Amino acid sequence: MNAEKKITIIGAGMIGAGLAVNSALHGYRTILYDVCDLEIVKKRMEDIMDIMVKCGAAAKEQAAQAMELVSYTGDMKEAVEGALLVEECLPERLELKQSVYGRIQEITGAGTLIASSTSGLLPSKLQEGALYPEAIMAAHPYNPSYLLPLIELCGGKKTSRKNIEKAKEIFCEIGKVPIICQKEVEGFLVNKLSWACMSAAQEAVKNGLCSVEDIDKAIMFGPGMRMAVTGQLLTISLGCEGGFLALAEKYGKEPSAEDKLYAAGVEQEILNRLPEQGNTVESVCGFRDYMFAELLKLHGLL
Repeated sequence: MNAEKKITIIGAGMIGAGLAVNSALHGYRTILYDVCDLEIVKKRMEDIMDIMVKCGAAAKEQAAQAMELVSYTGDMKEAVEGALLVEECLPERLELKQSVYGRIQEITGAGTLIASSTSGLLPSKLQEGALYPEAIMAAHPYNPSYLLPLIELCGGKKTSRKNIEKAKEIFCEIGKVPIICQKEVEGFLVNKLSWACMSAAQEAVKNGLCSVEDIDKAIMFGPGMRMAVTGQLLTISLGCEGGFLALAEKYGKEPSAEDKLYAAGVEQEILNRLPEQGNTVESVCGFRDYMFAELLKLHGLL
């Protein structure tokens, strides 16, 4: 249990409440701050926790214990004092966020990390005028935030690497899968991927290539299923014996510097996997096939 550790959520909409559920389920004392009716916030938390129990993501007793770690306040000082991390989930208004950061840092000093759920504002803009800009970063979750584990961390020009690593550690402890976007870019990493997929899907329907239903099926039962298990670069590497280096040779080309970069990255990725997920090409393929079969059973196709 981490009940002596405190995480604060500023803005308790569905994203913020979802992250609060993750925090509490992993034993953190969790404070939700909002200016709206706190009974509404409490009901939202209860509803999300019920979802977690119904879908088997949490046991009923575990959920009840987690809810005991949650408190609600409209007092900023009470909310942020002593927090390791403040996750800000406010509307995408730069001046509002900057104003709130100023209030938080006047209370907490430099020791509390401030992470924004923003998907559209660059961290360097969020840092402007801050007392301690090195403690401010983006930490962008995905909806539904209570179930999807991914969270993208991206620092601004003044964010310290130490604080990025500290945030990564905290998010790991509350069950998230953090990735680090090394450079500030619109949409960070995953929205750029999502936008590209969305654009291709819409283009296919608009040009009369297929129906909306068929393009969704194409993604769900083809590349989407593969990517859900082994990502994209690992998936492509597994499609050719010898991976990216052999793939280049297959098409009569010499492996490029980029091919070597991808090949080395895939090799390291496989080594980093949990043993039960496969630590060799052969065992990764075995895990992949098992997962495909399980997904297809859930879809009623096996």
